[in-house]
Amino acid sequence: MREPVLAPAPLQTFSGDALRADAPPFVILNPASNGGRAAKLRKVIERALLGGRGELALTTAPGDATRLAAQAAQAGRGIVVVGGDGAIHEAAGGMIAAGVSVPFGVVPAGSGNDFALHVAHAPLDPLQALDLALTAPVSPVDVGVVNGVVFVNALSVGLDANVAARAEHYKRLGLSGRALYMSSALTELLLHYDRCPTLTVQYDDAEPLHEIFALVAMSLGPTYGGGFLINPTADPQDGLFDVCMLSKPSLLRALTLLPAVERGKHIGQPETRIVRCQRITLASDHPAHAQLDGELMQAPRFEVNLLPGALALRRGPAPVAR
Repeated sequence: MREPVLAPAPLQTFSGDALRADAPPFVILNPASNGGRAAKLRKVIERALLGGRGELALTTAPGDATRLAAQAAQAGRGIVVVGGDGAIHEAAGGMIAAGVSVPFGVVPAGSGNDFALHVAHAPLDPLQALDLALTAPVSPVDVGVVNGVVFVNALSVGLDANVAARAEHYKRLGLSGRALYMSSALTELLLHYDRCPTLTVQYDDAEPLHEIFALVAMSLGPTYGGGFLINPTADPQDGLFDVCMLSKPSLLRALTLLPAVERGKHIGQPETRIVRCQRITLASDHPAHAQLDGELMQAPRFEVNLLPGALALRRGPAPVAR
């Protein structure tokens, strides 16, 4: 579990004049992503950056991407992250903590890649993704902040946060991707379903809700957890969180809902509420787990706010719906 990335001062949106024309983009590679498989991309990325296209730096410990991204932003250099959701989470938090927004690109190299694939619309091919991350037009996308901590894709409290905690353990057993999240989810459902929290939820100016929730998940992009389509219509540019609130059903019902959530088929089910808001508070009688971009935190109260257009993302075209 990484240290949380704090979001301090108000963000100053970059302008083209603020970028240093004499300094190439700063490319941050997390070789530990996807169980260390991302390290194999080092030579490929180095060759692709020849000719002054970018400067490569490798992270060696949690927090490195935060520090490196903050330094690059302060120097007016564009940032590219080669890694998974955790590395992107760190680097985006570092940029925002620096108080300066510069062009931000991503190359998917993690196990889930929810932000890279479904928000940045990056291709899986690393060279194609790098070209997009260096040259695609900049689109401002929204960012969330919970208890002062930045997240760029999703925050959830409840069963799936407990699943994220379980997944941290299963990662050490060599599981990744869909197998990691499905096995973690089944363990929590079958053995620890009684840990679903009782929450008081207040969003914008609506009346508070107080009940036992299987999960409350707010997102900027449509997927999390390695492709679970939690909020299918979420738009990271609309200035709103999409929030899925799933009242706790029976265990048998929960086992049927889990695959439905993966495909986005939980929408319209009686346990499901979908709302859109700019701010939301979740309070519990005791500290509860939360996951943000796959990272973990724990608190009895979560204050969540939106930073509209705070990330200047180099973004590909949205895939054509079939």
